[in-house]
Formats: sequence, C-alpha cells, structure tokens
Amino acid sequence: MQFTELNFNYHKPLMIWLLLLTIMVFLIIVIGGLTRLTDSGLSMVDWRPLLGTIPPLNQSQWLKVFNDYQQTPEFMYVNKNMTLEEFKYIFWWEWFHRFFARLIGIVFIFPFFYFYFKRYLNSFFYKRFAIIFGLGLVQATVGWWMVKSGLQNDPYVSPYRLTFHLSNAIIIYTLLLWTSIEYFHLKSINLINIKSKKFFILISIILVFITILSGGFMAGSHAGQSFNTYPLMNGKIIPDDIYLAEMGILNLFENTVTINFNHRWIATLTFVYTFSLFLYLFISKITGLQKSIIFLVLSILSLQFFLGVMTLLSNVAIQYASLHQTNSVLLLSILLLAYFKSTIKGV
Repeated sequence: MQFTELNFNYHKPLMIWLLLLTIMVFLIIVIGGLTRLTDSGLSMVDWRPLLGTIPPLNQSQWLKVFNDYQQTPEFMYVNKNMTLEEFKYIFWWEWFHRFFARLIGIVFIFPFFYFYFKRYLNSFFYKRFAIIFGLGLVQATVGWWMVKSGLQNDPYVSPYRLTFHLSNAIIIYTLLLWTSIEYFHLKSINLINIKSKKFFILISIILVFITILSGGFMAGSHAGQSFNTYPLMNGKIIPDDIYLAEMGILNLFENTVTINFNHRWIATLTFVYTFSLFLYLFISKITGLQKSIIFLVLSILSLQFFLGVMTLLSNVAIQYASLHQTNSVLLLSILLLAYFKSTIKGV
C-alpha cells in the first residue's frame, strides 16, 4: 500500500483554516510578482516588522519616506525624475506586499493556538507546522535580505536572493496545499515510489519546480526583456554569447543570454514531457486518475506555454508576465493533486 490512513477526526474549521492559509500564500506569490513587475520592491528602505505596518499618514511623513527613497541607487540612477505622487504608487504596492505577508503570520499563529487548545491537532500537524513556521521566518528574513541587495550600490535586487525568496514561497505553498489535500482525504502518501507509474507524474512536478526557479533568474536578471522571439533567439536556436569563457559556470546564473535560453527550453521540455504523459493517461485504459483532472492538467499546461511565449513576445508585458507566474503555481497545484490521486487510486 502506497498510503497510510490518518486515524484522527476530521474537523471542518481546521480544513477551512488550512485552505485559507494555502490561498493566502498563493496570493502573496501573485502580489510579490506584481510588486516586482511594477518595480515597487525597493520603495521601502527599512524593515520594521511591527511599526512598518503603519503607512505614512500625513504629508510630512510622506515627504520623509520619499526623502529616504531619494538616497537609494534606484532613485539616483533609474527614477531621478520621479514625483511624490509617482512614488506613492510604488510605495503602496510594496507596503501591501509586506502587510499581506504579516497578515498571513497572524492567520497562522492565532488559529493554531485555538486548534491546539481544542485538541484538534496531533503530531502529524505539529511536524508539518514546525517546518512551515520555520520556513516562514526564513521567508521574512530573506525578503529583507533581498531588498537590501538593491539599496546599496546596485539599483537592482540580487537574482540569487530573489530566486531563493520565490522558491521558498513555492515550498511553503506546496507544503500547505499538500497538508490540505492529505487532511481532506485523511490519507498520507509515500512521496517517492519509482516502481509506480505515478513516479512519472513526480518527474513533471520536479520539472515545473525547476522551470519556476529558472523563471526567478529570468525575472531577477531582466533576461526576459531580450530576445523577444520564440523559438529563435536573434535568428538562431543557439545564440551568440551563450557561453562566455571568463564567466565559466556563472553563465548559468549571470549571463542573460544563457538564462533566457535555459528558461525557454526547460519550459519547452517540461511542456512536451508533461503533455505527452497526460495525453497518454487520457487516452489509455488507466482509470485510476479522473479524466477531469487529466483534462485540467492539459489545459493549464497549454495555457502556461502560451502565456510564456506571449510574455516573451510582448517584452514582458505586466498582464502576461503576472498571469504566467500565477498559472505556473496553478499548474504545480493540479499536478500535486494528480500525484496524490494517482497514489490512492493505484495508478
């Protein structure tokens, strides 16, 4: 048997709480992407975990925070003609991003103690929540560490820190979603079983995660705003300057040509592999996995590929780029559900 029955009672309020946390983390990923796409992430130049919740309330306070921003490399080199009203636009994006992150912390902590005293929780939840809480603390620290990298000499955040921040958020979301799925079914599955057909679905999940990471480097290095064609790059499959000898292995992470090339072809590989796998599952006689789930995977996967190409062709237009990132998390979500269902149905 590839799964274990969870021998404890199902409580609807606990299920609602898990789903609420999962949705909120999904939304913070979307909000974080929009904060980056609107170039708002460096508008708040300090990190005050408690007092930072209160935004400027009068003109003098607005002038102070604007003056602080004027001392940053982003203002001096990129936005030196920005007015106070224009600054307010990017400030509110970053403020809301941080405020919503704090709100997630509140929604996590207070209901946790309520369910603890109600005795709704057990070791299954304690282990999961200890990991999630620890990753949440890391996420808050890394968020400021990322912002700080763009407040010193360079007016852009470190792609390494941005990608770490994104990947950690995806891991937190995955853990919450997986816990929600397991609790809803009152079953916990063994994650890795290479002798089962579901292992091929796990490969799809891993490929999607790697594609998201490579997308983080695309975003952090602004590599998507070059070679706005697909599949060719400057008329070639393999473009010039894809490998610069003096950079060595750093080409993978710092050469914008290589980053762009890697992301588009990792994404293409992910699309071809996953589409082929689920098309096979759809037309085969395997009945363990619901056709509706397979159809959803194929639909969201196809949409993701389309949005990726449109993001490139549009020179990273905000609407396409945001939908592309949002849909990548939806794709990961439906693959996780398919993986779970395939296990308990014995696919």
